[in-house]
Amino acid sequence: MKMCSRKFPELCSGLFLLIILTVCIMPVQAQTGSVSIAYRGNGGYNVGDSVIFDGRNTVGNMTVITVTGPGLPAAGVPPYNLTGTAGTGNIVVTDSSGTWSYVWDSSRAVGADILYTAGYRFTVYDLSNPQIKATASIFLRQPEFYATITPNPAVLNDYIQVTGKVESAADTIEIDVMDASGNKVHTFASPVSAGGYFQYGFHVDMPPGVYTVSISSPSLSNSLTETLTIVASNINLTSSETVSTAPVSLPETTMTGTPAVPQATPAPSPNSGTLVISSVPAGASVYLDSALVGTSPVTLNGVTTGTHLVEIKSPGYLTVSMDVVVSENSPTEISPEMVKAPFGLPLSPLVAIGGCLGAAALVIAARKK
Repeated sequence: MKMCSRKFPELCSGLFLLIILTVCIMPVQAQTGSVSIAYRGNGGYNVGDSVIFDGRNTVGNMTVITVTGPGLPAAGVPPYNLTGTAGTGNIVVTDSSGTWSYVWDSSRAVGADILYTAGYRFTVYDLSNPQIKATASIFLRQPEFYATITPNPAVLNDYIQVTGKVESAADTIEIDVMDASGNKVHTFASPVSAGGYFQYGFHVDMPPGVYTVSISSPSLSNSLTETLTIVASNINLTSSETVSTAPVSLPETTMTGTPAVPQATPAPSPNSGTLVISSVPAGASVYLDSALVGTSPVTLNGVTTGTHLVEIKSPGYLTVSMDVVVSENSPTEISPEMVKAPFGLPLSPLVAIGGCLGAAALVIAARKK
């Protein structure tokens, strides 16, 4: 009896130690796998370039990517919404082999004008295990010119706008439109604001073809070249929409100042589709290209074709942010399952192991008394 009574506390202590080790080791074993990130190229890009990232995620099938750097929150923001909520990112689907790939077209990022000539850090992590992450840094440089041409392609009599920004000081810029043979069709001059922004509009009066738009300034060493495509007609126009065939006469000499915007409003782009968005749970706020469009489930008609940024937000859940491609042929449907936001930082494996060793030391000390 005395031997049994003496061994009973030792048996209890051994069982207690086994329970502690089991509880400590379980979360450590659950956090298996790794996440990696790499980029294509030499790591230096102009703002407006497309950067290709890829890597592996052997933890789960949903990878989140964020970016941070000068002018951006330290917690990171979605690369396609640089003015988005800190701590959120874009979701990248990981294939069955654990590989993911992500193309960041920086010219389409919301808030791209706040990017500096500096280094930026991209972080990827598993959606369900945000503590498992990897980072990569690239250098972005603001080019002397940054410009967009809309609409492009265009048809006869469309009102085209050239909008952009000049990094260095310049009072005016010159816009030259040249045909495929290099002949100068039009030359325009646009003033530049104190902040470096410019916007110039003109009507299309050129025959169908591919044109080169050159933007330059006497005070700058480099120039920017863009391609403008003019088509004969838009075959997707509905019966209620027509394209005027009357040519518009524009002088071919240099013009100063910004011409008056015509009173007639251009017809909306006929290239549109339907986007159906739902979520689990329902009732989440839905944002399309950073604009609130309703709560899930919601059906959006007349969405222009192409890639759009969709964000789904709900209190107590991590923001879902993803790129969605809308087509004309059939409705595009997405229905992500939202993940509850963690209430605290996850326990790292080293902390867990340290806790286990500390508990074991306490048990051993108690047995020696």
